[in-house]
Amino acid sequence: MSACILFLPMSFFINLKMKQACKLLRTTDLYIYEVAQSLGCTDPYYFSRQFKKTVGVSPKEYQKGEYFL
Repeated sequence: MSACILFLPMSFFINLKMKQACKLLRTTDLYIYEVAQSLGCTDPYYFSRQFKKTVGVSPKEYQKGEYFL
């Protein structure tokens, strides 16, 4: 039997946004604030904190290639 992972609606939404952010950081030359804006976040500092909390590294470290999922 496979295990089901349940997310609260907000955490599910945040995880989707962070997956999209990871994709943008890996495949584009956008600045971090531009990635944040493209995902609907008007505060790049909040985006960076949320990214690090979710992914485990800062967006800058992730973009430099120091960490990949």
